Amino acid sequence: MALWPLESTLIRHIPDSGQSVFAKGGVETSSRFNNGASGGSSGTLWVSYFTAIVDTTITKLAMNALANAAVSTTLARIALFTVASTTDDSVTKVAQTANDTTIGASAYSLYERVLSTVGGFPSSYSLVAGTRYALGYLHVATTVPDMSGANILAQSTPPAPSRLIDGQTDIAASYAVASLNTHYFGVWLMARQ
Repeated sequence: MALWPLESTLIRHIPDSGQSVFAKGGVETSSRFNNGASGGSSGTLWVSYFTAIVDTTITKLAMNALANAAVSTTLARIALFTVASTTDDSVTKVAQTANDTTIGASAYSLYERVLSTVGGFPSSYSLVAGTRYALGYLHVATTVPDMSGANILAQSTPPAPSRLIDGQTDIAASYAVASLNTHYFGVWLMARQ
């Protein structure tokens, strides 16, 4: 049975190399090696899908800013979603960080934030190996930071590794797959204990 190329790369790379967050009980949406950058635009929610390869409990979410630090940020947050199924990439938010306008304020920096319990969300979340999830990142600002990530070939071939939606002022409780567009760039996002 052939695996989706990104997932097969991760499964081969992660357990053997020890270089991935997976090796330390966390998750990431793509490899930290050979990453590119994208600036995106204010109000774009980036959704990067992944399949957990280990059972783990996470308490922190992170993104990595590259060049062009954010200017005049009014909202910046990261969220964890469950995914409806392998045939429907609709997502439901199950955890999130607080709005933190310092995210992206400095170029070439990792921004890791704890999960916020505001709104009834948990301070930790247990991921189950073999289950598909997504991490989302939203930045609303005059200038958004460049984000680490990877270019994706055949981005619309199921399962789509990355989707986005424009015009967001905050991360909604859920998104139907029909409202999310596949994209050729997948933002690197991380979750860990």
